[in-house]
This record gives sequence, C-alpha cells and structure tokens, in this order.
Amino acid sequence: MRPLHFASLLAAALLTSACGLLDTDQPDTVNPGDLDTPEGAQSRRLGAISQFTFAKDGDGINTDGEILLTGLMADEFIFATTPPSEQEIDQRGMTVLNPNIDVQYLAMHRARTSAEDAAEALKQFSLDGDADPGIPEMLALAGFTYVYFAEDYCGAVPYSKSVKGRITYGTSVSRDSSLQIAIERFDSALASPGLTPEIEALARIGKARAFLNMDSAAVADTVVAAVASDFAYVTEHAESPARLQNQPYVFGRDGLWSVANLEGGNGFGFRDADDPRVPFDSTGTTGLDTQTELFSLLKYADASAPVPVADGVEARLIQAEAQLRLNAFGAMTGILNGLRATIGLADLAVPGSAAAARIQLFDERALWLYATGHRLGDLRRLVRQYGLAVNTVFPVGNYHKSGGIYSDQVSLVIPQSVENNPNYDPAACDPTAP
Repeated sequence: MRPLHFASLLAAALLTSACGLLDTDQPDTVNPGDLDTPEGAQSRRLGAISQFTFAKDGDGINTDGEILLTGLMADEFIFATTPPSEQEIDQRGMTVLNPNIDVQYLAMHRARTSAEDAAEALKQFSLDGDADPGIPEMLALAGFTYVYFAEDYCGAVPYSKSVKGRITYGTSVSRDSSLQIAIERFDSALASPGLTPEIEALARIGKARAFLNMDSAAVADTVVAAVASDFAYVTEHAESPARLQNQPYVFGRDGLWSVANLEGGNGFGFRDADDPRVPFDSTGTTGLDTQTELFSLLKYADASAPVPVADGVEARLIQAEAQLRLNAFGAMTGILNGLRATIGLADLAVPGSAAAARIQLFDERALWLYATGHRLGDLRRLVRQYGLAVNTVFPVGNYHKSGGIYSDQVSLVIPQSVENNPNYDPAACDPTAP
C-alpha cells in the first residue's frame, strides 16, 4: 500500500514552488490570499510533502538529506570525495560552522513548519473540513520531523515559529521532550476524523519509533501490533529535475560516498554480509577523491526509486525488540525469521544469551533499514539503553584518509546560525552525549 502522493503530485508541488507560490526562499512573491483557499490549502500540503522529501532524502541541489548525513556519521557510508565539511561528519568531528549541517538543519525545520502549517490550512479552508485526509497525513509527517531531531541532534533543539512574518523563538528542547512532541503529533493524527488506514499505519509506526527511543519498547509493541507487514509509505522521486532525484542512489552512482564495511573496526560489515538487503556494486574504481575504493549502493535501482518513510518491516522489527527486552529470545527470533522468509533467507538460530540476542536484533535492523535514516539513532540507543561504550559502537581510531582520526561526537551539532535565537542555549548541546 502507498499513500496518495505519487511522483506526479510531488512534481506538481515543485512546479508550484518554481513559480514562487511555495518557494521559501522568495516569500515576497507569494500573495497570502492565494493560499487562503481550498486550492491553496492543497498546495500547502503538496509543498509540505516536497519539503519533507528534500529534508529526509536530499534534493540534488544543496541538501544532502537526513539519510545520507546520518548514514555518513554512523557506519553505513564512507566518504569517497573531497569537501572537508562532509569529511568532518564522517569523522564525527563537526564544528558549528559546518555548512552541510546548517543547510540540513534548516531543511528539517522547513519540513516541520510546512507540515504543521499545511495541517492548519486544511482544517481552515479544505472543502472537507476536519475530515480532509491530508490533515492526519501532515500531522504524521510533522511527527516524524521531531523524531528525526531527537535521534540525530544533540538534545537542545529549539522549535521556533513564524506567524505573519513575526518569529516566536523557541527554547532549547531535550531529546525526550522532542519525542513527546512527536507523540502528540501522531496522537493528533490518529484522532483526526479524516484518518485513513494508510495514514493510521504511518502514524502508528512513527509513534512506536518515538516510544522505542524513550526506552518504552513494550508500549511501542502495542502501538504497531495492528500494522500490516506489507504496509509501506514512501517518498517519491523522478529522474528529472535534479531536485526530485533519489540522492542515496545518486551519491553512490557519482562516486561521492561508498558503502562502508567494518568502518573504524567497530562498524557493521555491510559488504561482508553479502546480503540481498544491502546490494552493492564493486566498481573496481575509486571515488572522486581518487583514493577511496568505490562500492555503489544498489538498494535503490535508479534516481526515480521511492524511499520508505515507514513500513511493515519496521513495525515487526519494533515488535522483535520488545521481545528482546523481555528476554523472549525465541519469540524475537521467530519474528525476525518471519521477515526473512519473505525474501527467501534462511532462518536464524535462537540466541543463547542476552548479548547474542541484542547483536542478532540490531544486525537485522542494520540490514533491513540500511540507507533509510535509522542507523545513527540505533547506534545512540545501543549506548544509551543497552549500556555499550561509545568506542565499541561507533567507528574509532585511524580514519581511512591519511593523517585523520575519528573524533568523539555521536550526534549532529546544532549550527552556529541558531545562536541568533536569544532563547537558545549553546551549552545545552553536547554532541558527545548519546
């Protein structure tokens, strides 16, 4: 199953944006009255979908996207090109002046506010009123942005709001408070009169993901129990223009980032696994830096391939983790084997210890969820909830480019530009804290 926003709708949103209607870089070209109509509310919805897609997947112009940046900071991708700002991320030693982080941080806030504004516009102007299915969809997408902020950034994100050109500055918000806001958005979606089965499943997975990050796996289990295993909500892409392309595919094709393997000694063996869930091409060449061996990701077939936001596989993985926390290793492995059977993989044996069970669960998550924006959050949870040391989870030691070493950051930093917010406390951001 898929939601209502296919590539044609996303393209329509981009065409509107190109005309200035929803272009956040040219607000003076927008006549507010044009948006305060049923048609304008639907345009806001399409614009919010496009902003969410750019923030999560990248836009092919100036935003790397959450999937690529967090995968680079974790152990999914290895840097195969030259910009020092991206190498900082791979080495886990970012400064607050990093331009890639600045662009990504702004993109995620645009996605957040666009979704929330679209939900309000639909409530006010839609011909369907509160029963418009776009309302719960927008609330769910907003909820996911708060989850991404909690998983990816240090626990001090301020959420500001602009109303009629006037900014209300937010204060620094902790990780768990961000997750609680996410849960509130998902609950609002689930309570909406316009809720469809597809958006209900989307909101349930997002809510469960938030609870999983709050170390409430049992609650997460109950939230996703009713989600079908064949459910999928995806962001759509196209071959052209570049702004619509699937960037995880493009970055591998163009020799920018390579599929990692045992990065820093601690990283997962994504290539050694030789697993159909992480297909890659051993190109026999180097990336644009002329020194890093290039292994191109084939998970996404081309630049138009869709990218999952949430699906039934993740729902089952959440339920498997709930069994892990109960020490019900047989039940956990049964869930994992049920997923593996859908693609013809052999059964796993039931692990004999809690440590082996934890390794089995997180190995399966690493493979199923590769290049979907989950890995950094998982590594941080391994430290925070399972008591593992940072230097046993994240890449450490000598960096693959000569003379470099890995630093000690485990989250994306909040860029210096946010210090213009008088309510933001830079001291509250500790990128070394899981």
